[in-house]
Amino acid sequence: MRLRSAKAQQHPRSAIQQTHSAARGIETLLGERMKKYLSLLPGLLILAASLPAVSLRPAPLKIVTTIFPLSEFAKEVAADRGEVSLLLPPGAGVHTWQPRASDILRLSSADLVIQVGAGLEPWIPGLLKSISSRKLIILAVADSLPLREHTEEEEGKAERDPHVWLDFGLDMVIADLIAAKLTEIDPSSASVFRAGAGRLKARLQKLDAAYSLGLGHCAGRSLIIGGHAAFGYLAERYGLKQISVSGLNPDAEALPRRLISTIVQGREQGVRAIFAEANTSPRMAEALAKELHAEVLFLHAASNLNKKEWESGRSFFDIMEENLRNLRRGLACE
Repeated sequence: MRLRSAKAQQHPRSAIQQTHSAARGIETLLGERMKKYLSLLPGLLILAASLPAVSLRPAPLKIVTTIFPLSEFAKEVAADRGEVSLLLPPGAGVHTWQPRASDILRLSSADLVIQVGAGLEPWIPGLLKSISSRKLIILAVADSLPLREHTEEEEGKAERDPHVWLDFGLDMVIADLIAAKLTEIDPSSASVFRAGAGRLKARLQKLDAAYSLGLGHCAGRSLIIGGHAAFGYLAERYGLKQISVSGLNPDAEALPRRLISTIVQGREQGVRAIFAEANTSPRMAEALAKELHAEVLFLHAASNLNKKEWESGRSFFDIMEENLRNLRRGLACE
C-alpha cells in the first residue's frame, strides 16, 4: 500500500489556521505602515500650506499708455489683472517726444495700447505701423468723446482740442471705455474691471465736486495762460474763460497782437495772477505778470511728470488738487 505524502496527510483545520495566521501578519504589517503614514500627515499638511498656491488665472494683461493720466486710470481699472507702463520717460513732452527701438519692443509684447488721439501724440501712427503683433489692441479714447474746438482769432480756423483728461466728466467716460476694452480682451475678469472703473469714477466725482464748489464764487473768471491752450476743457466745465498766448501748439511763438490783446484784457478785468504751465519755462507768464502787476502761479496739465515728481510718487489727483488751490488763489475765490 502506498504511503500518503506529508502534505497530503496535513489536517485541513491546520491549513486554515496557517492561513488566518498569515492574514493577521499582513494586517499587522499594513497597520504599522498606516500608522507611519498617518504620523507623517501633519508635517505634509504644514509643508503644503507653506507652498505658494498655484493659480489657474491667466497672466496679467500688458497695458501701455501714452500719457500719465491714462496710466493712472488704467492701473485703477485693471487692478491686479493688468501691468501698466507709460511710454513717455520722465520729463518728456507728449507733443514732441520721439520713440526709441526699445519702445517698439515693449509695444510688440503688449495686449493693449491706450492713447488720447485727436493729434495729441503725433508720433503714435508711425510707431504703431512698425508693430507686427496680431494680439495688440488700440484704444484711442478721443474717438469716443465729444471734443471741444479751439479757434485761433488770427487764423479763424477751428482745431480739435485733445486735452480731454482735464475734464473730469470725460474722465469718467474714459474709465468705462478702458473697462469695456479690457473686458473684450479678458472676459473672465469683467467684474474686476467694472469694480475698478467704479472706484475711479467715485474719486473723479469727488474731485469734480471739489472744483465746482471751490470755483463757484470767484472775483475773476478769466484764466490767462502764459503758454499754450491746454486748459480749455477745465475752464469750460467750471464756467471760466481761457485766454492763452500761443494756442494749442506748445511750440508756437506768441504773436505780438495776441500779447497786446492779452494785456488789454488782463487790465480790463483786473487779473490778480498769470498762470504758467508746470514743467515749462515761465518766462512768458513772468513778462505778462510784470505788465499787469500780477503774480505768477502754476497749473499742471499732468500729461507727464518730471523726474522729481515721479520719484515722489505724485498722482493725477495730487496734481489736480494743487491746481485747484492755485486757481482759487489766482481767481480770488471765496
